[in-house]
Amino acid sequence: MNDTKRLSLMEYTKDRFTGISCAYLDLDGRITTEYAGFADKENNILVDEDTVFPACSISKYVTALCVMKACEQGLINIDLPVNKYLSRWKLRTSDENESNVSIRSVLYHMAGINDGEDAFYGLRRYDPVVSLTDILEGKTSYNDRPVRVEKAPGTEFEYSDAGYCVLQMLIEDVTQKPFEDFGKESFFAPLGLNHTFFASLNNLAYYEQKYVLATGYDENSVPIPGKYPQIPDLAASGLWSTPKELLIIAREFFNAYNGNSSLLKEGSAREIAKPADKFSWVGLGVFLDEENGIISRGWGENGQSMLKINCITGETVVVMTNQNPGVDQTESGIEALICRKIWRG
Repeated sequence: MNDTKRLSLMEYTKDRFTGISCAYLDLDGRITTEYAGFADKENNILVDEDTVFPACSISKYVTALCVMKACEQGLINIDLPVNKYLSRWKLRTSDENESNVSIRSVLYHMAGINDGEDAFYGLRRYDPVVSLTDILEGKTSYNDRPVRVEKAPGTEFEYSDAGYCVLQMLIEDVTQKPFEDFGKESFFAPLGLNHTFFASLNNLAYYEQKYVLATGYDENSVPIPGKYPQIPDLAASGLWSTPKELLIIAREFFNAYNGNSSLLKEGSAREIAKPADKFSWVGLGVFLDEENGIISRGWGENGQSMLKINCITGETVVVMTNQNPGVDQTESGIEALICRKIWRG
């Protein structure tokens, strides 16, 4: 890549992102990458194709893939109550009765679960470790609201990290293995993805010794304490990857959607892309648009990202950054990058 292209990309997001990396899968199946800025400004480490970025809530898309994989293995049925499969903890209603809400409703963010105010933010690597059960019971400042079904399931869309914590526990209970291991065994390892992982503290320590993990920056371009946050809610926002490797996951999804994958069945991919009954723009762990597109957005204190797949053509775009711009993707410039693909030159 020449310096002029890098400058134009960086200029486009000037004063918004410390580092940015993009990848595009075209109609012919070719992958193009582009990147600019710093993975670590203080140590003068530039972003390159292999820089690993926080995917933030793109994690939910990959979690949906994991849930469907567990369904294919006969471990779960997404239309049955989540409590049928939970053994260490049970999802309850506001009056403390066991809920009959389905796995599908949780995937759709339509289970009636609300997150705590200012929850799922600001936990540091050096803070005491927060367990998944502590999160679900609202016992820490990371999420001080017990996870309960507070509204009639299926009646409202309520975006919920807490709901995906429930799914994380479900996967661990039915597979009898850590959530991060199931993701690796099901998709990352078979696809040869060496830079993609769910960031348990052990995984963070391991991967930062092997690869360049992009330092996270706040709205004022100041590094967050510890460089990367502690993310115990892996299924909701704990995925790290590169744009190119996310493209590979997306390409496998597209292949599955068309019946050409050995990792995921066509029916599973089409369930993910199936709109909710009352909300046509909501899929399982993803959003849908009117142009046959699947969209996944990520936004956290250490980065902002976006992925879009055209389910008809297979064209896919991924943009990842290592800074919180303080505004959503429509205002930060990421959605425009997705739509215009300006890094293609």
